Amino acid sequence: MSGSLMNMPANVWRMTAAQGLSMTVMNVNIINTGLAGAILAPELWLATLPLSLQFLAVMFATLPASLLMGRFGRRPIFLSGVFISVLATLTQTAAIMTGQFSLFVLGSMLLGCSHGIAQFYRYAAADGLPDHIKPKAISFVLLGGLAAAMIGPEIAYRFVDAIDGARYAGAFLVAGSVHLLAFIALLGMDSPKPPRNQSQGRSLAIFISMSSFRLGLIAAALGYAVMSFLMTATPLQIVNVSQLDVADNARVIQWHVIAMFAPSFVTGHLISRFGVKHIMAAGLLMYAICILSALSGTAFWHYFTALFLLGLGWNFLYVSGSTLIAHLAEPAERGRVQGIADLIIFAAVAFASLSAGALHSFIGWSGLVLLCLLPVVLIACVVWLTPRGEF
Repeated sequence: MSGSLMNMPANVWRMTAAQGLSMTVMNVNIINTGLAGAILAPELWLATLPLSLQFLAVMFATLPASLLMGRFGRRPIFLSGVFISVLATLTQTAAIMTGQFSLFVLGSMLLGCSHGIAQFYRYAAADGLPDHIKPKAISFVLLGGLAAAMIGPEIAYRFVDAIDGARYAGAFLVAGSVHLLAFIALLGMDSPKPPRNQSQGRSLAIFISMSSFRLGLIAAALGYAVMSFLMTATPLQIVNVSQLDVADNARVIQWHVIAMFAPSFVTGHLISRFGVKHIMAAGLLMYAICILSALSGTAFWHYFTALFLLGLGWNFLYVSGSTLIAHLAEPAERGRVQGIADLIIFAAVAFASLSAGALHSFIGWSGLVLLCLLPVVLIACVVWLTPRGEF
């Protein structure tokens, strides 16, 4: 089978479409949830609580979802995830229309459960493929986010006042309607059920002892956490502190998401050619320049440049880390290993997102940005110390 992106199997294309639709909904949430929360929350510092708990729900959903996929196959769990997403956006819409912050939090957490299930699209695309194709398949699936980067911000911006007296409700309603298309993509996917008598494979302790597994996990977890940390606080900083327009916020987030996924055209090929350590190092360089830009000023282009570089760095770190995790797990081990890996990844993401709103209120934008240096330095140390010969 050719390694060309255009020659990817049908299952990879289906996962890419599902990823794009899921990320469209998430992009609308990233742009509008904190702003809607600022209207509904009893205290301003609680504005990002719905988005933060959404990431917490992602964390709690990953391991059960992975174990259920190991028992019943991936398709029924993926379809359930789409159903939960549609229910979640309807709940968010109703919450805004009735002014109920607690209901909005519930809807956001339901959406987090759906997004936790969607995290396994990248692993599903790599199932059964030769090792040299896996990074390209994972990278290709993330390309679905590129379409989402175009569509999501348009929905978030154009439908913000679609329902009179309920700002942002229309955007959530339209996002859920768009996600219904994922049923079409997922119904035809390959979804073999693992044999019941299959061995459980190696213990988790063996994986933790592998420096290559630790590298993949730390790069993916902390790399994602840094991205989530800054991205969660950015809309509040742009709109509420710098007093820029809602449209400016939408454009910053839109190009941030484009930067997250556009490199996926080449990331898999770059990993195959140069190796994961070099691509991780490139991602860390992007993060370093991002931090410098974010500290340089509070004009539109400072935010735009910082978030664009943040997206590029995230792609390199996340795809590289996911490639190592997918490469090391055998079929019998995927349910446990991938589930626990994503549980750890999204625990870090949830903590980062949960703390972003409060820290932004208490220490400001510059303090928030400076804190990002700690995980960036830690990832760099792990990349430097991991023996190259193990992967």
